[in-house]
Amino acid sequence: MSPQRSMTHGTVEATRLIGAPRATVDEAWTALERRRKWFAGPAWTGIGRSMDLQVGGREVARGRFVSGIETIVTARFHLTEPRVRLIYAFDMHVDGEHFSVSLAGVELGDTPGGTELRTTGDAFFLPGGYDVDERQEGTNFLMDPFTAHVSALA
Repeated sequence: MSPQRSMTHGTVEATRLIGAPRATVDEAWTALERRRKWFAGPAWTGIGRSMDLQVGGREVARGRFVSGIETIVTARFHLTEPRVRLIYAFDMHVDGEHFSVSLAGVELGDTPGGTELRTTGDAFFLPGGYDVDERQEGTNFLMDPFTAHVSALA
């Protein structure tokens, strides 16, 4: 029997005001080809991706860091309201280990001159040693290229 690993939990929130119409922001968030453009990083390369954006549908994103460590994120959509909101649960595996389980929501709202994108998620981190502050940092890291990508589309 393996030793019990500690678990941590936290809530992650991020909001961005984007100078683009809600339809453009929604497409950038939900269209597979658009996600491939911003859901990456300088040290992470996507090596497999699929998306079925409907209730009960799944998204799978598989990638590799330059160190050789692979990640797999598998999401299941619970609510999809185009141009309004998404709710989904996702599991993250890092280097073959179950790393985290999360429930996340994305909301889009109109603001003067554009769209407010708000994400909220609760995450359980299984290995311990990783916590909500690091997930918040990772979320912000992805939101910046997302915002830049949408701004280039507008």
